[in-house]
Amino acid sequence: MAIKAVSKERIDEALRLFDSDFRSRKEWQGWEDNQAHRYAIDVNGIHYPAKKIISLATDVPVSAFSGGNPTNGYLEKRGFKVIQLRSDVELPLHFTVGGVYDRRTEINGPFGGSRQSGIATSATHPAVFLFTGDSGEQYGYADHWDDGAYLYTGEGRRGPMTLTRGNRAIAEHAETGRALHLFQMLGKGKGNRYLGEFSCADILKRTQPDVDGHDRTALVFRLVPVRDAQSLIEAELDNADDIPTTLAAARLAALAACKPVTDQVPQSAPRNVYQRSQKVARYVSMRAKGLCECCQKPAPFLKRDGTPYLEPHHVNRLSDGGLDHPRYVGAVCPSCHREIHSGMHGALLNEQLKQRLIAIEG
Repeated sequence: MAIKAVSKERIDEALRLFDSDFRSRKEWQGWEDNQAHRYAIDVNGIHYPAKKIISLATDVPVSAFSGGNPTNGYLEKRGFKVIQLRSDVELPLHFTVGGVYDRRTEINGPFGGSRQSGIATSATHPAVFLFTGDSGEQYGYADHWDDGAYLYTGEGRRGPMTLTRGNRAIAEHAETGRALHLFQMLGKGKGNRYLGEFSCADILKRTQPDVDGHDRTALVFRLVPVRDAQSLIEAELDNADDIPTTLAAARLAALAACKPVTDQVPQSAPRNVYQRSQKVARYVSMRAKGLCECCQKPAPFLKRDGTPYLEPHHVNRLSDGGLDHPRYVGAVCPSCHREIHSGMHGALLNEQLKQRLIAIEG
């Protein structure tokens, strides 16, 4: 959404309010070193978080408007000086569901990928950025939710769609260890609303019109939100009928589960993802042989079925649910898992685990 117009005086009031009511709060201590804040208002050498100040001045949540250029331009037009806090520090690839982001300065700018394509694959980060909007409606189709999955039409303006370029990036995201980040385009100058991280359950072939109105075969990806599916996976591991008895068989099943499936959808997309993820989780657990693949110590306890308790961790993503590949998933103890996600040295532990998995899986 466009930022609500207010006067310079209202922003001055917001600056004073931040000084009196927010600056001393614990959550704002050291905010300039928080990588989530890239820009600041500079008033005689004193810095203020740009989006927070606009939020205070307009009574609009920070998640409802874009940062970067839209926010900076808004402030500069009202006579404020905006500075960049850092340029040489790699930002964490993290978005808040429901938040609105500027594509050039907050998505493709810092994290790579085409700034025009609907499917933008980063060359520097393990991510594929997907953008959905109303453009398909004029040709008789539209991306939409269906039975727990988001049906996302692939790229290709004319003729039959093929599994190349962006379409291939979606189909093979589990094999390449990339996360799918889906954004809803809100219109020119209004930013992009983050819908969340998704896994590709399978691919449908549908007859849909192309840009010229001619019917053609289109690829429609069934995308499932990545949430905490681990409890479901663990609950069903013991109930599966086709549990491999050897590590080699479990690995083959896991690798097969990560490959894209086309037009074979006898069940719901979420169930499809969960069942395929089970095979990866089962193999990774067998591969660890009861030892945490991070600290190399024995699992802290045994589960009810007598197997060691270890938790799957995805080394390329902030989330650990969804469809994974054994090359990017480690079986770790709860202590290491928490430290990787929240500890001071979490990034180092994650990198060490990543290198260990490369040595194991190639």
